[in-house]
Amino acid sequence: MTFSRRRCLLALVLLGVSSAWAGLGENESSIVGDRLRMRATHSLAHATQYTLHELQGADGSRITQYVTGNGKVFAVTWHTLYKPDLSSLLGRSYAAYTGAAHDAARHGGMQRQFLHQGSDLVVQSSGHMSVYSGFAYRRSLLPPGINLQTIGLG
Repeated sequence: MTFSRRRCLLALVLLGVSSAWAGLGENESSIVGDRLRMRATHSLAHATQYTLHELQGADGSRITQYVTGNGKVFAVTWHTLYKPDLSSLLGRSYAAYTGAAHDAARHGGMQRQFLHQGSDLVVQSSGHMSVYSGFAYRRSLLPPGINLQTIGLG
């Protein structure tokens, strides 16, 4: 391998490591960087309407990303021992989520569960004693005819 090819390869690897999670609506290609950053194992499963990427960390944390046939992440689930970085998992949809979360917080009291059902973005999250889980998806990106309950998103 020539020096210039090695430099290009190194640059691509470093870009992947520093990139955000493959957030909702983003490209499947960034999942490689997620795996490296999480130091996770990666498993891949193909279904008729989507591809499922599961990243599992040494601590048992799991991030699952659902990808359409055209390579866009349409949904993500998490089961972690730490509070996940939702700004990365939700990508550009994070602003809609934070607005809804701030509105819910105004009602006061301790909230261990949160559900946002916007016109496009749906997020359900919960946390209790260092166990965090949830899912998010964008309705506009769902493959036609997909059953959300079948894949654990409803």
